[in-house]
Amino acid sequence: MIMKKVATILTVLFTACGTAFSQNGTWFCSEPGTVLSYVSSDASGAQTNSFQYIIKDVKKDGNATVISYDTVIPTVNAAPTGCTVRTEDGMFYTDASASMGQMGSNLQVSGNAPILPENPAVGQTLEDCSVSIASLATTVSYSKISFTRHEQITTPAGTFDAWCLEFTTNSKMAFVKAVNTNEQWFAKGVGVVRYVIKDKKGNVQSVQELVKIEKP
Repeated sequence: MIMKKVATILTVLFTACGTAFSQNGTWFCSEPGTVLSYVSSDASGAQTNSFQYIIKDVKKDGNATVISYDTVIPTVNAAPTGCTVRTEDGMFYTDASASMGQMGSNLQVSGNAPILPENPAVGQTLEDCSVSIASLATTVSYSKISFTRHEQITTPAGTFDAWCLEFTTNSKMAFVKAVNTNEQWFAKGVGVVRYVIKDKKGNVQSVQELVKIEKP
């Protein structure tokens, strides 16, 4: 049960961390009132979980531009938690704790997920990083982070001009360890549209897709 909770947390976290924003051609939805709905499935195609991002506000904070949004996980019986992403000096940053939404309360999260440039290039590599969840004795390290493709991606929500960010995660929870390769596509004006997690042998473990965009 604990590992399933951790898996859900990390899925939401990775999705939020792959959504970047810039004022001119956003990597994240910047229209307040918009609802982005996601569904995750296992290797067999069976649905395992779902969640939504609800865009609340966009504002300037000094040199930074900040988007506020709620993350709603239907299986968690708690009020939505306010989340933010921001860009500053051409780079995107996310609040790792807040991005977990209702599951982020009292988790004692520290560190950061990949910091993304607003204007990526195929073949560009990013710095390694890590996120720790003290209350669950869990650490996730990101490595081999790079933009590998720029292509058209079709999901139930539509067809998108998307960039693929690939990276390796090493997750440690007490004595349990897992190594995964990740492929994450995100599109301007939307955010993440598809996210595939594979084991170290290359077998697909889960697929998450954007299934609906509801405009205000």
